[in-house]
Amino acid sequence: MLIGLLMILVPGAVYILTLPLSGRLLPSLRKAYRIVGGLIVFLGSGISFYLAWYTGEQGGIAAYFFQQAVILVYVAFSILLIILNWFLCARKSDITKG
Repeated sequence: MLIGLLMILVPGAVYILTLPLSGRLLPSLRKAYRIVGGLIVFLGSGISFYLAWYTGEQGGIAAYFFQQAVILVYVAFSILLIILNWFLCARKSDITKG
């Protein structure tokens, strides 16, 4: 029970704690992180919570795997944004140099 609760709550806490760090992203990527990242974390966790609470034992198992998918998608999305930010900043600096 405690692990399931942590799996549902920790992604939201990580998202909220990383909001100030999103200021280092380019404005369009920052907006994407705040909107899409928030939807992934809070909507996904809400669906997992619903599955766990209202659909019985089978739903609890589904919620566990769904929440793992939510965490993986959120991590992959965050890494993608960091790589895109790095690439766009490097490209921007190359254009201003040459």
